Amino acid sequence: MRKKTHKALILPCCFFIGILNAQVGMGTSNPQGILHVDGAKDNSASGVPTATQVSNDVIVNKTTGFIGAGVLNPKVQLDIRSAGSENALGLGTTMMSAATAGAGATRYDINSVPVGAKIEVSDGAVWHKAYIAPQKAVIVVRKIVSQSIPSASATTIINWNEVRDMSNSFDPSSGEFTAPRDGTYTFLLTFNFNGAVISDGSRVESQFYNPATGTVLASVYKTFGQSMTGTADDANAIRSTQAGGSSTVTLTLTAGTKVSVRLYQNLTSGAIPLRVTTDSSNPANPDDGFNNLTIIEH
Repeated sequence: MRKKTHKALILPCCFFIGILNAQVGMGTSNPQGILHVDGAKDNSASGVPTATQVSNDVIVNKTTGFIGAGVLNPKVQLDIRSAGSENALGLGTTMMSAATAGAGATRYDINSVPVGAKIEVSDGAVWHKAYIAPQKAVIVVRKIVSQSIPSASATTIINWNEVRDMSNSFDPSSGEFTAPRDGTYTFLLTFNFNGAVISDGSRVESQFYNPATGTVLASVYKTFGQSMTGTADDANAIRSTQAGGSSTVTLTLTAGTKVSVRLYQNLTSGAIPLRVTTDSSNPANPDDGFNNLTIIEH
């Protein structure tokens, strides 16, 4: 009787251990984890399924217990980085306090203020808005098309050659920059004119201008005088000079504000062309690279 009783106790134990070591497959006869659900039922009956086949599966790793949604070997507690195109993580909201939810909890707050700041993360005490950095504006343009600046008339520099515009916020033909968001922007302009006999005490004014409101937002002045003195008969007194300079301003702008660059000159009584070259493929050209505009969003 002792022997029969002993066997009766052993058999149930063996059966229980067998259940612990089993792998459960739903929609597949070839489970790859302790629990494997083949959503599309497209896995093969043998061998390791392909990444495409796994992309519609849910797997619980038999060693770590990590869950893979579309991932055969999840690397973290929940891994959704599949070969498929639908890898979004859907979040809802909760009315729990940050302390109740615990540090690291994440929610999508439909009542968030300001509007647009929806994702919030708990630090264990407070829900914090998740900040997503926007693509900052970085504009680099140069002049390779000739343009004359008339005397005593502020003129917008147009027809720029665009080198870089990361935010698509600059119109090279009109020369207008549109602030993509509220913020601080720095403008750096370099300019150079063709040679001309300039008047003593003349100036060039760089204007950073809002064409929508007709307002000059900032101005930078550079004054010029004759490089040499002499009488009217002295050749040195009428020597040609290439007037040039640079201007840097920093402006606080609201989203949608337009800014263009204008030049005013009274160097002579007539128009003076900007010094440019159309040979943009040759940076060694002596007339290349003198008229440039860079805009940087902080």
